[in-house]
Amino acid sequence: MKLLSENNKMKWISLFFLLFVTACANNNTGYYADDSVLIRQQFSQMAQPNNPQGWLVKWSGVIAQTRNLATGTEVEVVYLPLSYNGTPQQSEQSPGRFIAIFPQLLDPVLYAKGRSITVSGATAPSREGKIGEMPYRFAVMNATEHKLWPIVKEVEVRYERPLFDDGFYYHHRVIVPR
Repeated sequence: MKLLSENNKMKWISLFFLLFVTACANNNTGYYADDSVLIRQQFSQMAQPNNPQGWLVKWSGVIAQTRNLATGTEVEVVYLPLSYNGTPQQSEQSPGRFIAIFPQLLDPVLYAKGRSITVSGATAPSREGKIGEMPYRFAVMNATEHKLWPIVKEVEVRYERPLFDDGFYYHHRVIVPR
């Protein structure tokens, strides 16, 4: 007696193929880089005087300044590209800065200079401003969602050879600077 007939084999192969294809499908939900690849490549165009408006974008970077106004909060961000998990990729270069406009009050102590942030929203007309005394044209976004990333504390890890080494592994000790 055959365990699997030809018809059952084809069903099992089809099921396996279907599971394989769905497992390989890319689900771009949350703060991932893939859903804004096109927009990230065109960030420099957003600071031009006649920039495209109403485009849904997701940008990330490091906060340079937070200003509370009567109508909400403006957060000035040094743009950094999104990494695979939506956090700003640390880089020595940036194509520019953008202003994220929030309709609600954001506390400048929490949204402080140097914090990492990822913001989603629609592009708005760019605007003139200054960085220090230097004139600058900012890309502008009306923010709808954002993620303020936790402060990352650096930890120094030293690997030490134990006094009696059995040759199979290294013992390690974590030293947290204060």
